[in-house]
Amino acid sequence: MAAKLTTSQNKGCDQFYDVCCSVCEDDGINKEGLFHCQKCLKTYCNECVLMHNKVLKNHSVTTTGDDDNWPVTKTVDTTLGLCEEHASEKLTMFCEDHEKLLWQVCHLRNHKQCGHVVL
Repeated sequence: MAAKLTTSQNKGCDQFYDVCCSVCEDDGINKEGLFHCQKCLKTYCNECVLMHNKVLKNHSVTTTGDDDNWPVTKTVDTTLGLCEEHASEKLTMFCEDHEKLLWQVCHLRNHKQCGHVVL
């Protein structure tokens, strides 16, 4: 049991972030991305940005506070798609059985029998 705990601790934490560090994520580690490079199009945590800045000194790195240059500035609501049948309705639910985003009326009509719909 102690070995599993150590492995879990090495992979980062169980928190979810709006943006994860691209380098750490490639290694299966969950760390918050606090910096973004405009040339690399990657995000970096506190540790990874230090190496990036040493190696790629001519790249422009922005922080989360600089919203104009930050890659994720839209709210989730504005990035949701629209229903295929009802083009003016935003998708608000997810059917885990069919792995599909849904609008609530389509959920009631076509996925009512599904046991795993997430709001």
